[in-house]
Amino acid sequence: MKISIKKYTRYGLFGFAVLISFLPLINPFQIFTNLQNYSFDTFQKILPRNVYAEDPVVIIDIDDKSLAQVGQWPWSRSTLAQLTNQSYLAAALGFDVVFAEPDRTNPQNLISAYPENEILKKELSALPNNDQLFADAIANHGTVVLGQALSNQTQSQNISNKFGLVTQGDDPKQFIKNYLGAQNNIKSLEQVAQGIGSMSIGNNDAIVRQLPTFERIGDQLVPSLALEVTRVAVGASTYQIKSSNASSEEAFGSQTGINHVKLGPLTIPTTPGGNAWIYFAPSRDIQTVSAADVLSGVIKPEFFEGKVALVGTSASGLLDLRSTPTEKNIPGVTVIAQFIQQIFANEFLQRPDWLFGAEFITGMILALLITLTIQALGPIGGLSVFVVGSGSIIGTSYYFFKTKLFLVDPISPLIISLIVYVAVTFFNFLFTELERSRVRGAFAQYLSPEMVNRLAESSEALVLGGERKEMTFLFSDIRGFTKISEQYKDDPEALTQLINRLLTDLSNSILDHGGTIDKYMGDCIMAFWNAPTDQTDHRELAIKSAHAMNKALSALNQEMQDGLNFKLEIGIGINSGECIVGNMGSDKRFDYTVLGDAVNLASRLESQSSNYGLNMIIGENTFINDSNFQIVEIDKIAVKGKTAAETIFTCFESNTKLTDDHLAKHIEFLTKYRAQDWEQAKSLINELTSSSDELALYYDHMKLRIEEFSTNPPPADWEGVYVAQNK
Repeated sequence: MKISIKKYTRYGLFGFAVLISFLPLINPFQIFTNLQNYSFDTFQKILPRNVYAEDPVVIIDIDDKSLAQVGQWPWSRSTLAQLTNQSYLAAALGFDVVFAEPDRTNPQNLISAYPENEILKKELSALPNNDQLFADAIANHGTVVLGQALSNQTQSQNISNKFGLVTQGDDPKQFIKNYLGAQNNIKSLEQVAQGIGSMSIGNNDAIVRQLPTFERIGDQLVPSLALEVTRVAVGASTYQIKSSNASSEEAFGSQTGINHVKLGPLTIPTTPGGNAWIYFAPSRDIQTVSAADVLSGVIKPEFFEGKVALVGTSASGLLDLRSTPTEKNIPGVTVIAQFIQQIFANEFLQRPDWLFGAEFITGMILALLITLTIQALGPIGGLSVFVVGSGSIIGTSYYFFKTKLFLVDPISPLIISLIVYVAVTFFNFLFTELERSRVRGAFAQYLSPEMVNRLAESSEALVLGGERKEMTFLFSDIRGFTKISEQYKDDPEALTQLINRLLTDLSNSILDHGGTIDKYMGDCIMAFWNAPTDQTDHRELAIKSAHAMNKALSALNQEMQDGLNFKLEIGIGINSGECIVGNMGSDKRFDYTVLGDAVNLASRLESQSSNYGLNMIIGENTFINDSNFQIVEIDKIAVKGKTAAETIFTCFESNTKLTDDHLAKHIEFLTKYRAQDWEQAKSLINELTSSSDELALYYDHMKLRIEEFSTNPPPADWEGVYVAQNK
């Protein structure tokens, strides 16, 4: 009996539509979350929050003008005391700053510098302590809130709580992000502050969309700075956190998270993790005054009466900049101010837990309706249903945002419907394209992207042979790989993940600079430039790629510093020269690769990099005159397997501080070394070592070689060529 594939496909498309509807639940690669955030950002751009005339929030901005008039940050605590005193009428004064250490400008700190001057010691001891002045100002003000920085580094866990807390329903601690410790303010300041809050922005990506209401350190809950400032401003003493399974909250026994936080008469809806969506207004509409104007008296204390003031910075050098759905690079204190504003305005973006289910059902119904319509009326009928359904979903989402500030996701149902429409209408075409893409992707694992494109354009490239070209070659190898492997002998999978991660970052650095990866040899990468397409600047591209690889490695070491007890290092060898490049192998199987002496020399130079204590060695044919790099000659060497000498160099980026005087002495050292003037050479090495961290290991290596030559001198006709004994 012959099976009709088309018939089963027709009925299978209904099942396909149902399965695709579950994609938002799976959310592969966070695709739907990113698209959802984009739609919510768009709504905020179209309908930003209005800032009302009676809004109480004002920012005291430590701006560039303030730094120019008062001096560089950090300011003396006596200056901050003056700033606090000038705003004594504020309902609350919050500092988006951590005062973790005593003021370095305290007069008493100068006593140790003049231990024998009793008169000066007496006078300095009599002067007021800046920290105490600031503490007195905070105490006299009566409504000051200080910030603290929560951290996963090992720090203080002594949290000063200034509030009461009532919880209803499930324990909120299980839903709130936990930190290991916090960077606190000095004790004298925390004792007199009326509130202390976390300055964290939580688990946001590059764009800040939510702020945490609470975070925790172990069993201690820590309110956000915005929440603490609000609590002090309204004169409340206690927070109330309501979670799932509390009274009037239907969770049916499931621990679904936090529902809202209550503060006096104010209620703040939250996400299950205790975050609050921020409804952003244009930052230009927020009242902002310069700290310099407050200190100079241009802004009178009466200006702050009844206001909620936040001290923060917009100065370009202090780097406290954030991006929001509506603006880029705004001061971080502005985000906190926006949160406080919407609390007082009682305007909150919300995403009730039932919305996701409604979106899911809407997407599934529309997908099934499109499938049925296409089978009954053809693609045009299905397209009509898609267009009408999409318009209805977008209109409904916009309506709920405008009238109720509900964040209804229009993207997920539209994406599901679009996928189903394309799949049902163009199934055969789509299947063919997917198969072609799969084959292309499979070949891309073996050939460079350029070669794959050439094969796709013309099958004439599928023949043996090559061409002579001048090219640049790069070899990279992980140092100490054997020792690293020993540490993972009981966990080879972890070793594989580590090496794959490292090779991915290094490979991206090569590909980003136009390189072609020839092959991977265990932990080694071989790459080349100027083939299969011409690159006139192939030398410079290879060197730039090497610097990018070192930066990527440094970033990876920094990222994984807590998980590794060793530091990953690589050696890089670069050489240029003529070679044969093309398809090499048999008529059954071949690779697009290179052959030639210049290739082998690049590999040998990489092997020598560890001996010289350098990250990179380049051959004399790769030397670039008048380049933006600092290229330094290091030796003349005959590598293993070759008799001809090669002048070798290392290379640093232009911002490396090797002075002209240092480079002149370096050349003088090489001249004395090659003239066998060992004493002068060693003397120059001692001078050079103290003035260059970048070449310190190289100079140590050369010093040992000179000591060896002092004992076993080279021949009298020796021209300074070192014969390498290993590969």
